[in-house]
Amino acid sequence: MHHHIDHLKASRTTARILSLLLFTLWGTFFVEHLSWFSTEALDTPPLIVWLAQATHFLLLVGYLVSLKWERIGSVLIVANAVLFFGYAAGTNAVPFIVVSVFPVMIYAYCWMKHHHVTRIV
Repeated sequence: MHHHIDHLKASRTTARILSLLLFTLWGTFFVEHLSWFSTEALDTPPLIVWLAQATHFLLLVGYLVSLKWERIGSVLIVANAVLFFGYAAGTNAVPFIVVSVFPVMIYAYCWMKHHHVTRIV
């Protein structure tokens, strides 16, 4: 008995699950940072920290958007992962960015395979 596996569908599902997992991981840090900021009575963080927090928020939005609109979500993920981790992660920026954009790499694989399949047919 032969079972056909749709590799593009499986890859897209994997990218979506990974997006949800990364949303949960980075979302936890986002909430933690916000709660940390709110406990500092009169010492509110400087504007640059709030701008970094905004890019962190947009990274999270990108993960959720990618569940429905892969390309728009992917642009949000890549742009904001680079901006946020480039600023906030120091020497860990590159590995954090790579991990963060992994769903985008899977989506891109699907786009290339889908384009290749539709051109051949």
